[in-house]
Amino acid sequence: MITFTKSQRDAIEHPGNLVITACPGSGKTTVISEKIRNEVDGLKRHRGVIAITFTRKASKELATRCKRGGKETKSSFFGTIDAFCISEIVLPFSKFIFGHGPENLEPKFSDELTDEERLIIEESKELLGEIDSNNINDYLPILKNLYQRGCIFFPAIPFLANHIIKNSKACRNYLKARYSTVYIDEYQDSSSAQHNLFLLLLELGIRGICVGDVQQSIYGWRKSSPEFLKQLIGRPDFHHVTVSINYRCHTSISNYANRLFSENVEITATEEIRVYQCLVEGDELDTASKLNKIIPSILKKFPVGNSSDIAILTRYNKGLQRLKDKLTIPCKIYTEDELGKIESKTSQLWSSLIEFRFNKTILVDDILNTYSSFADTHRNRLKSLRDAIKKTRTVSLEDLEDCLAGTSKILLGTTATALEINALHQIIQDPEALNHYLPPTNDQVQCMTLHKSKGLEFDIVIHLDLVDWVFPKRIPGENFNDTVYPELEQDLNLHYVGITRAKRACILIHTTQRINAQGVIKQANPSMFLNLPGLEDLYKVVKQ
Repeated sequence: MITFTKSQRDAIEHPGNLVITACPGSGKTTVISEKIRNEVDGLKRHRGVIAITFTRKASKELATRCKRGGKETKSSFFGTIDAFCISEIVLPFSKFIFGHGPENLEPKFSDELTDEERLIIEESKELLGEIDSNNINDYLPILKNLYQRGCIFFPAIPFLANHIIKNSKACRNYLKARYSTVYIDEYQDSSSAQHNLFLLLLELGIRGICVGDVQQSIYGWRKSSPEFLKQLIGRPDFHHVTVSINYRCHTSISNYANRLFSENVEITATEEIRVYQCLVEGDELDTASKLNKIIPSILKKFPVGNSSDIAILTRYNKGLQRLKDKLTIPCKIYTEDELGKIESKTSQLWSSLIEFRFNKTILVDDILNTYSSFADTHRNRLKSLRDAIKKTRTVSLEDLEDCLAGTSKILLGTTATALEINALHQIIQDPEALNHYLPPTNDQVQCMTLHKSKGLEFDIVIHLDLVDWVFPKRIPGENFNDTVYPELEQDLNLHYVGITRAKRACILIHTTQRINAQGVIKQANPSMFLNLPGLEDLYKVVKQ
């Protein structure tokens, strides 16, 4: 039996529109799932809730928690906001805006467009600029042209979904009849189009529940903004609950992380400091080499079950390459491969299938639920899809390339492009690239970027790149002594995310030298993040 705090219980029991601001490790997924479980009990079978998460992995976890103990979630939707827009709005109701189109309508990323479709988009961008809420009406004839060719341009989907809701009575009636509440997690990462969709659902009488943390907003480059979360907090028709107890991190780690944003934040008494600022002589490559000795010494002080419970976090992918060149201890480095660089459904499916081949914890239905069409309900069709996915795990490596091409054609109904086939071929022919898809073994330290670490947790975190000019990012000003940080708020949030991945100990490393963008070694000063007011006495200093 779970015992909830007063604020958690307040969030679970509140009957109206709600904003939950939740710090890392505060049990927000438990709160959301409990709230959904309580709500669906009172719904008829044809109704459900909309539960939108930032990633497919998070959707799977939330759905699993909601369904534990055999709980029936009725006609609920669990998935990303793009998946919701496509399956519940654009595909079934675009005909009310554009007329009846071809049966094989297909949402397409930029890399999936035909030459003719790409030309249409490029000419439109030159004339109208990037599609947004202000020019969607000007884009409608272009989107209709693509629609009649069987193409729904993926970046236009949230704007098109909003337009359909506004202009299709059938769509509005369906959403009102089908869904009672919309839950949106990670609201601080919402874009303007996603925020507008949430507001439109509210106007239909659907209750709104959003969960977020302004201090974990790290995707500004995707045009997301924490301002939309702040707006909802200030609305009189929304109740605001703060869930602020961090159950994940050691108290000293929570104290340090919270003081990053204000020197006046009250700290919690603790008998031990588990945050370390560590100065390493040399540059980033020297640090990567010295980690081979630093990590064993850390393990002596903080014994962990497995080395995979340790994470090394870098600011940029080039930091991972340096680790790859210099680390001799067992490690798993999460770098982006050729498939990851392609923005297409086929490349995403192939990446998932290769991971499925090597990771026995991934289920056939995990792939099926993510990539099959909402129309794939016939028993024989589902059996053929499952068989195709299962074959990925048993086919020989020599035949894997052909198998994946065949599986994607069955699941997606499309033929892979030359770009996708070439990327797949490169990976399958490279054992090191294939190793990227293996789950980490117990003896492997995990190495990834700070962005990649979002949503994960580790016993020990080693946070690299904490030197001036690197993190936060600094650019030259008009004068030599000017300090210009173009992304300071986002970088501070990212620093906070990295620190709060650590449960038992966090090591913050800065170096005496740095390698600049031209590859020249420069003297390095500590990152301004290490000297923020209020951090005094909240960390220990060590030198390596």
